[in-house]
Amino acid sequence: MKLVILGKGGQGVIFFSRIIAQAASKKAVSVRSTEIKGMAKKGGTVEIQMKIGEGLSGLVRRGTADMVILLSEDLIDYAKTFGSNIFMFTKEEIEKALSSVPMRYVNTFLLGIFVKKTKIFDCDDVSKILDEENKKSFLMGCNYVQFSPGNSSERGN
Repeated sequence: MKLVILGKGGQGVIFFSRIIAQAASKKAVSVRSTEIKGMAKKGGTVEIQMKIGEGLSGLVRRGTADMVILLSEDLIDYAKTFGSNIFMFTKEEIEKALSSVPMRYVNTFLLGIFVKKTKIFDCDDVSKILDEENKKSFLMGCNYVQFSPGNSSERGN
């Protein structure tokens, strides 16, 4: 799977990618990733490119991504250059995360939503990778999907 994760510095993009990589590694699947743009400052663009189970390099060529995870909606045009399967969190999901967990765990809550919706990994398996506070927020995100109306935030733009 070719995966690109886009967001802004301070959103936990790198943490998000590390948990995905660890989940793949736990399943004995090879992972290659590349951080293209770092956090020069809080709010700067952060881009992670990953290949899970394929390739010798983590670089994902434009137009070839199987999925783009978008953590910052203002990067939508850039996301579209990688592929049309763009996963975005809904306004309701973000609001629920912000109202349910402390700010430092919002990305983990959203990761739970992503894992539950995409079924790329199992929520129970991923939760075993996390420390207690992150695990709690992650599982809240997984459980939120079960009870929220309209589960699809994937866009084929």
